[in-house]
Amino acid sequence: MLYLPTTLIFFGYTIITFIYVIRNKKEKIENHLFINELLIVALLLIAGILFPFMFQFHSPDLSSESLNFMWFFTSTIFLVEIGILFAILIYNTIISKRNPEIMEERDYSKYCEEFNKNWVDDLKSELGRKFLHLFTTFIIFFFWTLGVILEDLGILNKFGLDNYSFAYWLIINVGYGFIIMFQIADLARLNRFYMIPNWAKRWYLDMKQNELHTFIASTPLVLSFIPFLFTPFPIFASVALITTGADAAACIIGKKYGKHTLRKNSNKTIEGFIAGGFTTFLIVFIITILYHVWMPVSIVKILLMATVATILFLLVDAYAKNISDNILNPFLTGFGMWLILII
Repeated sequence: MLYLPTTLIFFGYTIITFIYVIRNKKEKIENHLFINELLIVALLLIAGILFPFMFQFHSPDLSSESLNFMWFFTSTIFLVEIGILFAILIYNTIISKRNPEIMEERDYSKYCEEFNKNWVDDLKSELGRKFLHLFTTFIIFFFWTLGVILEDLGILNKFGLDNYSFAYWLIINVGYGFIIMFQIADLARLNRFYMIPNWAKRWYLDMKQNELHTFIASTPLVLSFIPFLFTPFPIFASVALITTGADAAACIIGKKYGKHTLRKNSNKTIEGFIAGGFTTFLIVFIITILYHVWMPVSIVKILLMATVATILFLLVDAYAKNISDNILNPFLTGFGMWLILII
């Protein structure tokens, strides 16, 4: 039951986020945000439901002592994090309400005006945003590599762990911790902006304009990776790298070299479209070959998985409108590869 605090935290986020979305239903529908935000609610619920099964799924021999310690450590970290975040929000609420000047300064409509005034949509700004997304993938590969090294050295075995349980434990701690931090920050930003300290406003400098009145794209991105923790590592790694790397390639190539519009009333280009599809194929092929020991399949199946992932990525890139590609890309490409694996 030591997993219960983390599960309850995410159930709480699910309820609070759902209430926020329903209360603002009319506005969300008008701005084509309603379905996307309901999906975020569903992803938060899934994160809470799946958490108790993650550490041991790929490690059935994991001892109950090791499992309980991992649950205890993770839940303790998250409870401390929640406590600190609430303390910061409460403190800023008190000082803002006591000082009318601070309250006026922290008016969200004024913040949005200033943000729009300074907004720059160029290649340099896009590189900064994509780098943050790619850093998520770097963490995944770093912890996995660390786990492999420690397992080969026999260190993990002394603690009753293996590469999967150790690496995924670290990845989950960082990923869930990120969601906890940014979801509470986003809920405060969208509802009670005066609760946000000035230093935290820097977090939002890399937002896109279409994220001003909804949750930042990074939260659904990380949430969408969660179901694929139950797949072999090559699929999980491919999903993460497609969502961040292939999307970045499509965006950057499109901005720098794009000359031909993909379709009317779209800022996407054919050049970026092709770059994203080509990068997706390479990612699946290379990752599956490099990590073949953790998913030993034939070259025919590898090519089929890469082809299916590429087609699904291109479909999302071409036709996705009101649902974030940070949700659609991992779900469609990930489940597509997973299906090919099991048939």
